[in-house]
Amino acid sequence: MKNRLTAIALVGMTMMLGCTQSKYTQLVKEEMASGVTYDSLFLGLKLGQTKRQFFDLCWQLNLEKKVTNSEAQLVQYQLPSKDDATSVDDITMLFYGDFDDQNKMIGMDLQFYYDAWSIWNKELQSDQLVHTLKDTLQKWYPGNEFIKIPMKKDSMELWVKVDGNRRIVIRPLDDKRIVKARIDDLRYVLEK
Repeated sequence: MKNRLTAIALVGMTMMLGCTQSKYTQLVKEEMASGVTYDSLFLGLKLGQTKRQFFDLCWQLNLEKKVTNSEAQLVQYQLPSKDDATSVDDITMLFYGDFDDQNKMIGMDLQFYYDAWSIWNKELQSDQLVHTLKDTLQKWYPGNEFIKIPMKKDSMELWVKVDGNRRIVIRPLDDKRIVKARIDDLRYVLEK
């Protein structure tokens, strides 16, 4: 009897994990089949721009004092604060485009952190920021909700949102300060 219950539990867990994977796979298939193309990112940046267009726009944004260069050679942008927010809630975004062999932008790597972060402040750790970030990205890119995908090799999980050709992934937390994300054009990712 005990072995039968164990076997049923294992089959149930396997089915649940399979459903999660197939839910993501099904979402990608449906969204890609829709033919809807999303190329707008933020600040006038777009998937499909050339590396030259990316640099020219970032240069212009820098001249307008909307972005700066970070120490890590990424573009730095201060997210607009909410009206009721304090300076403790200020968030910085670092970003840089991912370009293919033809210098066409096929994705964007992002990093976010609270400006007032400190190791002892539990409210400003990445495990708290990820929830704020998920809500922010959902507002920036309305459509489907983020779904949680467990990683096969370990106990980590990531959040994924797919709308048309655009996939947004919030990566597993591996840093107490920074939340990493990525926006991809699935038309190029699926070809690899």
